Amino acid sequence: MQRELSYKLPYERLRKLGRSAGRKVLGRLWLSVWLLLAAFAGAVFALDFYRVELSKWAELAGVPFSPNAGVVICFMLFLPGVWLLRRAGARWSKSRAGFDSTIRLTQDEGGVRIATPSIEYYVKWQGISQILLEHDGVVISHGTLFWLVPDTAFESAAERRAFIQNVYDRLSEQARTLSEKHVRPALAG
Repeated sequence: MQRELSYKLPYERLRKLGRSAGRKVLGRLWLSVWLLLAAFAGAVFALDFYRVELSKWAELAGVPFSPNAGVVICFMLFLPGVWLLRRAGARWSKSRAGFDSTIRLTQDEGGVRIATPSIEYYVKWQGISQILLEHDGVVISHGTLFWLVPDTAFESAAERRAFIQNVYDRLSEQARTLSEKHVRPALAG
């Protein structure tokens, strides 16, 4: 069965989808982030609310106490928690999709096709919003989607320059304006 659908999605709906799908797909991680934030806020609130009692206990124990030092300690505990949650998110993401696939980039008269064995994107020339240069490659952008074409994919610097020139020449006027300052050094050389 072949099916063709046509529809529009406003940007606001896509933003809401990103949040709701993220909560559904990353449920435990999302909950962990909020619990960590709540624990941090609760600890800071408790330090402020019970500062007199904490100062008395610290005095009895012979330990200098400052609510500000307590906030700094809470923050120093909060940062490793954020780091651990970011690592858990990256590990989870890697378990759901293969990121070590060979990527094939193909140019044609209509645009650029970026494909792996499991996914495929086709970005029409008018859909490319910007071309950028990174220290190790060329970046093609469509809104907030970015594709890196590493310098190692090109056989020579001349081939890389020709690729950049070809893509740059096909960009819309607005995309060319956004890209010009980034690709000028490569096109001049």
